[in-house]
Amino acid sequence: MSVLQTAPTALIRGDDAIEALARRFGVGSRVLVVHGPVGFSMVNERLAAALERAGVVAVAALHEGPCCGSAIDAHAAAAERERVDWVLGVGGGRVIDAAKGAAQRTRTPFASLPTSPATCAATAPTVVLYDERGAHVEALEGGTSAAACALDPDLLASAPERLLAAGIVDAWAKVHEVRLTAARLDAVGATTRAALALVDDLAALLREHAHAAMAAGPGGARDASLLPTRRLVAEAVVVYPGLIGGLAGADAKLALAHPLHDALTQLPGARAALHGEKVGFGTLVQLRLAGLDGRDASIETRVDAMRAEAAAYAALGVVCHLEALGCGEARSGDALERTVRRALADDSVHNALPALSHETLRSAVCEVDDWVRRTHGLGGRSG
Repeated sequence: MSVLQTAPTALIRGDDAIEALARRFGVGSRVLVVHGPVGFSMVNERLAAALERAGVVAVAALHEGPCCGSAIDAHAAAAERERVDWVLGVGGGRVIDAAKGAAQRTRTPFASLPTSPATCAATAPTVVLYDERGAHVEALEGGTSAAACALDPDLLASAPERLLAAGIVDAWAKVHEVRLTAARLDAVGATTRAALALVDDLAALLREHAHAAMAAGPGGARDASLLPTRRLVAEAVVVYPGLIGGLAGADAKLALAHPLHDALTQLPGARAALHGEKVGFGTLVQLRLAGLDGRDASIETRVDAMRAEAAAYAALGVVCHLEALGCGEARSGDALERTVRRALADDSVHNALPALSHETLRSAVCEVDDWVRRTHGLGGRSG
């Protein structure tokens, strides 16, 4: 038996999404607004005005740093102390997951208002937990899904280049991971077929529109004619991966890309890179080992797939080698051994690549890192 958890219950999108979300809370409701120090400034005045017009009492709670247990505890305590009816997460992935975790802890309805297209946290039911240093601890499944998510395409499209590029790379990881895990299943049910249909559409959308979206510039600053495309892509990389992961289920949505990301977060320098940037390196290693969907038998085909993907990422401004990600110490020695060992400890890796050995993964990590460094240089957006 499998139990799938999809989110959000209500997806509110459009130019008036924030105002519609405020009305959804209900007159007289109390809302704990968990927000970060950066993205919140983009919506603070508008959100405050919308909540006031809707007769909603807002209680602000600043979140800084990783989504860790102590932060969730603090936000949960504030939710209980203030007797709130909703918890609203406003910002990027770390902020939204911290708010989501507090809502789950207190059994309070949760809503999300993403200001960044860098991750799908706003539409995913999972809470990804880190420690205070930013090292990955675990992914908490089975909690409260978002009762409402407000997506303002213009808001997402106005995000800086680096955030959108990281979101695009993270979305590509979902494409490759779900294709690989689905290829390993003995039988594909209706929900997995639905996830694969969304995967195919997301892949087509990214191939056709990702570069034009980046060419538009934040808010269409470089080319206003491409702003509709930037809106589409910015919204898609938030919505699609969350829906795909929910339909695919916990056992079918991850392969190697995310577990290798999680292993890299144990390195102090990894804080310099965004989630999607580190996931991108994991995707390249996965492609080198398994190809596009696990059916690529020849080494040449797998190498070509990895190199084409790396070139596509570099064209977006994301250079995925270890030094550019702040993880240069993992290029050799004990740090490399620990990274490989941690990645292999994840059951998702063995489900997708059951024959993968420590030596084979270590070799692939080094090969991908060396090739990307030689081909695309030491630059990148993560420094």
